[in-house]
Formats: sequence, C-alpha cells, structure tokens
Amino acid sequence: MFEERFLLADGLVMEARILDGTDFVLALRQGKTTLVEYSNASGYEFKSVEKLRYDFERDVEDALRKG
Repeated sequence: MFEERFLLADGLVMEARILDGTDFVLALRQGKTTLVEYSNASGYEFKSVEKLRYDFERDVEDALRKG
C-alpha cells in the first residue's frame, strides 16, 4: 500500500493512493471540489504507471489553467 497527500498553494491537495494493482486513486482537489480524479472507480483504464502519470499531469495542467 502506498499513500501520500501533498498540500499545494491556493488550498489544493494532491492525493496518491495505490492499494494494489487494481485499486488506485490520483486526485487533485480544492476544498471539497474534485478537479481531477483518476481511479479504478472513475473508469480510468490502467495500462502503466508512466501512462497514468502522463495522463494525470496533463489533466491537472488543464484544470489549473482553467481555474
């Protein structure tokens, strides 16, 4: 099991949780609002750690630009 939370500027929280090969969450939240979430529950199809990270970082950048 792996779990980390990072407090960022402007009240942003980035969360990474991997419980096993099929149960994971990468999320960016601001308060109670989820800006980006990649998880098995959200329907993201896990192919590799590299692809997961690339997709997540791309969507985080887009969310922060819009916000």
